[in-house]
Amino acid sequence: MYNVGVAFEVLHEGKGAPPGWHKATGHLCWDMKLNFERKARWVLDGHKTENLVGSTYAGVMSRESVRIAFTIAALNGVDACDADIRNAYLQAPSSRKDCVICGAEFGFEHEGKVALIHRALYGGKTTGKYFRNHLRSCMRHLDFVFYLADPDVWMRSAIKSDGTEHYEYILLYTDDVICVY
Repeated sequence: MYNVGVAFEVLHEGKGAPPGWHKATGHLCWDMKLNFERKARWVLDGHKTENLVGSTYAGVMSRESVRIAFTIAALNGVDACDADIRNAYLQAPSSRKDCVICGAEFGFEHEGKVALIHRALYGGKTTGKYFRNHLRSCMRHLDFVFYLADPDVWMRSAIKSDGTEHYEYILLYTDDVICVY
């Protein structure tokens, strides 16, 4: 639960949540990676919250976009690489005003205290949307613009080391990234 801690602001003993904050529930989720690395994550009980109107999902590029990007890389002699955004959803701020009563999983020093949730947590119905919006603002900050045919393909003009102009592309699949540069 070490990585999830950034999502919470644990209040002092006896202090309640500010007005307008709603009590949420969650639980620990355990995972073991293929390299036997163990991971514990506190997730929201999203199935207990109201249904929302509109898209709540993170973005997914199309297979055709991936094929085109690799073709562009091969034809222009540029590199392509992939990456994973670790603990992706925790990077995104949450606009929901949720709080929890800390249990033993928060550490015995915090048990019974109120914790405000400031980041998007796994399990929430709007988590994917918050992460997608955060990632889109980061891409704009880096001067990328999305491609109209696929809003999860981002591009910006660049200059190779030999002085020729080309485009750099970033393709997003939730928290996985393909870079063509």
